[in-house]
Amino acid sequence: MRIKGLLVSASIGAAMVVAAAPPASAATGYDRCPNFRMCVFTGPNGSGAIAYFSTGDGNLGDSSGPVGMNNDIESIWNRSGHTWELFDGVGFSGTRWVSRPYVGPNNVIPAAANKVSSLRDT
Repeated sequence: MRIKGLLVSASIGAAMVVAAAPPASAATGYDRCPNFRMCVFTGPNGSGAIAYFSTGDGNLGDSSGPVGMNNDIESIWNRSGHTWELFDGVGFSGTRWVSRPYVGPNNVIPAAANKVSSLRDT
């Protein structure tokens, strides 16, 4: 009987510890970018809306991809492990900028800020 009473007390104590733990907070900024994806953000330093890709999008302005990203990308994080190309024209045309893997999160260069209309994994 004594062992049974100790197990019940230990179980209640463990439940109380779990209940006292603070709630998990939602990811913010660059931390919203999942592994193995190319993430783009509408604001600097990973702020604003986020979209993430595994292969790319030939026209960020059409209705079949993420809404609000066309000509509105200010920061990126390439967590895909691949090199990505970003273009100021649809269909992977126009001026091309390159994002190398494993560089970490960054604001896009001023020449590309708010000008990306298509992007792809190379």
